[in-house]
Amino acid sequence: MTSTARPTAPDGLAFRRLVPGLLRAGWDVLRRGGWRLLVVYALSQVIPLALVSPLIHWMFTQALASAGAHAVTSEAITGMLASGISVTWLAGLCVVALLAVSLQLSVLVVAVDQVRRGAGLRPRILRAKLLSLMRRLTRPGFLPLGMYLFLVVPLTQAGVFSVLTHSIAIPNFVSGELLKSTQGTLVYASFLLVAGTAALRYSLAVPLFAVYGVPGGKAMRLSRRATARTFPALLAAGGTAAAAALLAGAALVVLTILPTLAADLVYPRAAAGVAALALGAAQITGVAIAGSLVLFVAGMLLELVDRNMPRLGLDGQSGERIAEPVAALAPPVTRSRRKVTAALVAGAAVVPALILGLINIPVMEGLRDVPRTLVLGHRGFSGGGGVENTISGLRAAAAAGTDLVEMDVMQTADGGFVAMHDASLARLAARSEAVADLTLSELTSITVRDQFGHADSIPSLRDYVLAAREAGQPLLIELKLHGAETGDYVERLVAELESLNALEQNIYHSLSLEKAEELKRLRPGLYVGLTLAVAGVASPETTADFIVVEEASYTPAVRESAWADGKEVYVWTVNGADAIRSMLRDNVDGIITDHPDMALADRSSMGPGEPMSSKLYDAVMRFVVIF
Repeated sequence: MTSTARPTAPDGLAFRRLVPGLLRAGWDVLRRGGWRLLVVYALSQVIPLALVSPLIHWMFTQALASAGAHAVTSEAITGMLASGISVTWLAGLCVVALLAVSLQLSVLVVAVDQVRRGAGLRPRILRAKLLSLMRRLTRPGFLPLGMYLFLVVPLTQAGVFSVLTHSIAIPNFVSGELLKSTQGTLVYASFLLVAGTAALRYSLAVPLFAVYGVPGGKAMRLSRRATARTFPALLAAGGTAAAAALLAGAALVVLTILPTLAADLVYPRAAAGVAALALGAAQITGVAIAGSLVLFVAGMLLELVDRNMPRLGLDGQSGERIAEPVAALAPPVTRSRRKVTAALVAGAAVVPALILGLINIPVMEGLRDVPRTLVLGHRGFSGGGGVENTISGLRAAAAAGTDLVEMDVMQTADGGFVAMHDASLARLAARSEAVADLTLSELTSITVRDQFGHADSIPSLRDYVLAAREAGQPLLIELKLHGAETGDYVERLVAELESLNALEQNIYHSLSLEKAEELKRLRPGLYVGLTLAVAGVASPETTADFIVVEEASYTPAVRESAWADGKEVYVWTVNGADAIRSMLRDNVDGIITDHPDMALADRSSMGPGEPMSSKLYDAVMRFVVIF
């Protein structure tokens, strides 16, 4: 009997040789391209930020204006989708963003290829290649690759590759809800696995498109073929590069804080100035680390394309690359010239660092203020011993010392009210029924359980409010809709709370502009907020007293717009340790969090007596998130 041997990968594609080969290729790019490539990277980020971002912002405001709105609400989104002019503006916005991101990344790959070839970074050559790329980006065949760069790559948390896409991610309120159940966690993990795999399998499409002129769709097919056997090696090499960048980032944080820590101990009056200058230096160094990672990865991808040339049928491609081996690159540079260049580069880096440091001085001085931010337990405090929206969760939040507890109220089939967030009982009770289909007595007899192993019964609104009064705990009550409410839903809710003498002792909010404004109209003296899943560009026009902004869409512009309108700003759901501290530093009016204990501890530690090194740490971590 004869057996057919399994085909083996060419020697250069074997895992044990490919991984070190890819890492050497990435290192060679940084070593040979050095500061010149980092300048190209910096320009590739600054130019879109300065030119494209304002254009996108303007186009979005035009889309809003065409729908008769100036800020994003659920109603504004519906209006935009119903307006042909608004849809046209949105489509144009997407095209501009997609082309900008694609051009940005393609230019970086072309620059790295020039360095690998030994051709240098000559402006004339780069300009010619840039024009060629712009022509090819407008062809229909590019669309699949553009969507990959604009959506798939950012969703894998690789937004560091483009300043235009760093904020594209799964919103925390979505991932947070998924992670509260085993099934949701599996769904979320599966999505990340699929997206991450797709990002790697199609990663060679950019060099194939930008360097060899292969059309976008074909480039993606060739990339998938090339990575079929080299995926493990690419994953290992990419993971090593990312780990090195993370270590460099950690070292940057430590080295940035040490001088300020010394100033805190020796001469506290100078600590703010030292911190400001250290932050300026960290900002420049952080860009260099991010750029180095991007350029390193580009070098690895180009090397992998080189090694796959025979398999891809590109040996005879009349592309723009020259076939010199990587070893035969730029001529050697004399030691004296290298010293002069190093001095010039150091000077060029120090000047912007000093400028940023001077700008940062009033920022660091301002961090001496004590945050006035209210801390609200999100649906109580599940981590403290109780299921969300139950009396045990309420008592846990009260025991932790939260300023308010945020809770949800839903209407039952017989017109009553229960404390409940989900329209379905699937997540908390493993039952297929919906809240809208069950009566008050049926719902309050059901036991709910959370991911921490806590168990409790669904409480009626009456029982929940009375328990809150007993605990001395004010509430932020969300008017939660499942779609089958009675026409007098708000009136009934007001009547029930008034019967308990609890209407004016609590505050309210809703995702529904209609319900929030109806409540405000019925009882003008109540403190009512409008919740925004997407905040957009400004505070919306509403009779509500405050806005509740989802963390991912919170921006200083939205905050300042709301404050200018006399409205307070609450942010939900803020769970990350750095995010909590960032919101406290911004002095937003309230944060809704699953970790009120952490937020309260952080708030109490901030103020005039806090070491400046602690404030600097928060500033550095915030900067790292941006890039």
